[in-house]
Amino acid sequence: GANDGVGGYGSFSLNGRSIGAGGLPRPAYTIQEEGRIVINITVDPKGNVIFAEIGKGTNIDNASMRKSALEAAKRAKFNSISGSNNQSGSITYRYSLR
Repeated sequence: GANDGVGGYGSFSLNGRSIGAGGLPRPAYTIQEEGRIVINITVDPKGNVIFAEIGKGTNIDNASMRKSALEAAKRAKFNSISGSNNQSGSITYRYSLR
């Protein structure tokens, strides 16, 4: 399920899963740059992000913004499911100058 524009800054795609009560963690945004950072994630059955990497579609090269987005993605918590299979998905953070 996609959750487009949660708080106007991010969305996720993880088949049939929903984000936990805290919503998507918001990355620190200290550099004035516009674009998007796509994070490929792997989520365990308990809803924890166990792997995260920069994915295709990212158009921001700034290393500190990328690091911040990765750290935020790793803090995301999804609903738990039964079974033992990990799931792959993505989180997309959109940055726009205010």
